[in-house]
Amino acid sequence: MTTSALAPARPAVPSATRGAAHGALAVVAGLASGGLTSFAQTYLTLPGVAALANAVSPWLVLPFLAGATARSRRGGALLGLLACLAQVPGYYATASLRGYPVSLPWVLVWAVLGVVGGAVAGLAGQSWWRGRGRERGLGAAVLVAVWLAEAVVQYGVVLRYTAEAVTFGVVGALAFALLGLRHRQHVLVLTWLGPALLAGAGGFLGLHAVA
Repeated sequence: MTTSALAPARPAVPSATRGAAHGALAVVAGLASGGLTSFAQTYLTLPGVAALANAVSPWLVLPFLAGATARSRRGGALLGLLACLAQVPGYYATASLRGYPVSLPWVLVWAVLGVVGGAVAGLAGQSWWRGRGRERGLGAAVLVAVWLAEAVVQYGVVLRYTAEAVTFGVVGALAFALLGLRHRQHVLVLTWLGPALLAGAGGFLGLHAVA
């Protein structure tokens, strides 16, 4: 006769502890992303590529991915907000340490925009990964629309930077191709893309009016 000992069960991790860990990771990632952006503005100098370090769309990718790790909409919005908001002090602290001047009013402006944009991007990420029913496709459409709207409105219409418009358009197309692989969402993403593009275009026109 042989006997075998049962392995002890792993203690369950409280949801509050898990949520706090995810939030801390989102903040750390945001601070790092913001700091890297400051260096990227120095070393990304090729036409069409340099704008990736001085634009809205790239800063919404991390909040989107952070939101995708959340189990609930509220968690997605919070993680996106934390990640995006942390990019602001990460960027400006690094820029200051590198000897660049920092304008407090602009820090506050981008912090407010980071709260709004981060929460929206986080919700979109959570929807992309866990959305069901009619909601499917919406989250991915939001991120794709941000890239395409910035390509058309900011770089195509307002600034008339052709190379940058093409770059952001290509990234938007790649985002559509990759994000749509999740549960084969491509057709569903297209159904949401029109309204998302209109919202994104309105957002960039409003941002241009403020900035």
